[in-house]
Amino acid sequence: MLNKLIGLIIILCTIICMLIPAISHAKTDDTIDLSGEEWTKRKGIRFGYTYGNKADTSDRLESPHMVSLGFELQQTMRGGDWLDILYIQNIMISGIDQSVLAPSANVLVGFEINEALQLGVGVNGTIYDPSDQEHYFHLVTAVGWTQQAGKFSVPIHVAYIPDVKDYYRFAITTGVNW
Repeated sequence: MLNKLIGLIIILCTIICMLIPAISHAKTDDTIDLSGEEWTKRKGIRFGYTYGNKADTSDRLESPHMVSLGFELQQTMRGGDWLDILYIQNIMISGIDQSVLAPSANVLVGFEINEALQLGVGVNGTIYDPSDQEHYFHLVTAVGWTQQAGKFSVPIHVAYIPDVKDYYRFAITTGVNW
């Protein structure tokens, strides 16, 4: 079921990415000057829900459903039209609702489309492995939408962290950037 959901998300993102150039704003100039490559920076708090498949089989967690809290840094390099480069660093702590600290850190690279839709892939690291197989590093993929709200912005991100022993994690978070 989860694999079908992930496949559907990937297909939808691919379709959106193919349609964006056709509906993006028309260029006002034929050339793009990237000589002053500057990164814009956003930072903010995050909170949300994490599901850790088979996490309740560990001796530390009572349930695979966890509350997550964290902090995120985002850097964006404007591409000059509808596509920007995105670099994200994120620290999250899950399991607080079960009196457990399960911290993780994420580093992702990706794209931001029309300053709203974000797609990224990267590395997830954690000090807690419920499988007891010493799997402390994983792939992380994420898709999100960021809505401007005055001088703030509100992101909604969905992340998937696969595991070879089926201890995958799925998270949905929101928060506020400044």
